[in-house]
Amino acid sequence: MAIASARFVSLSVAGKPIAKGRPRFKDGYNYTPELTRDAEESMQWEMRQACATPLEGPLALSMTFSFRRPEGWPKAQRDEVDNGKQPWRPGRPDLDNLIKLVQDAGNGILWRDDAQIVRLEAIKVYGPENETVINVFPAEYSMPDRQSPGGEGGGR
Repeated sequence: MAIASARFVSLSVAGKPIAKGRPRFKDGYNYTPELTRDAEESMQWEMRQACATPLEGPLALSMTFSFRRPEGWPKAQRDEVDNGKQPWRPGRPDLDNLIKLVQDAGNGILWRDDAQIVRLEAIKVYGPENETVINVFPAEYSMPDRQSPGGEGGGR
């Protein structure tokens, strides 16, 4: 699902969040790992559906990386996640590498360059489904509700 206006973009990318992989080196050349390349291309396709032209000026970026809760969890813990009480998800992949993949994928699509991002909020949680929720808006606005990509764009 995607929502866009002249100053606000919100989208949800289905699928397990993927961290940006480190460049690999072979025979004197460097290359991007296939998993990273595929994840960036998939995310870029979703971003293009949400945003026709890159946003301008200083931007804020809010991201929620949601990982499907393990099936083997006790019922009470599963019910908490399924009812919207999202516990934090510690461990790998590292949050900074998840953020980096979104920032790099958004270059030239959601923003001209990720150097425009001057405010950042990101969380990594367990949820009912695997997805990445991305909100981009002018830096002077307050952070929107990170769980509702179709929600209001955060007021002043």
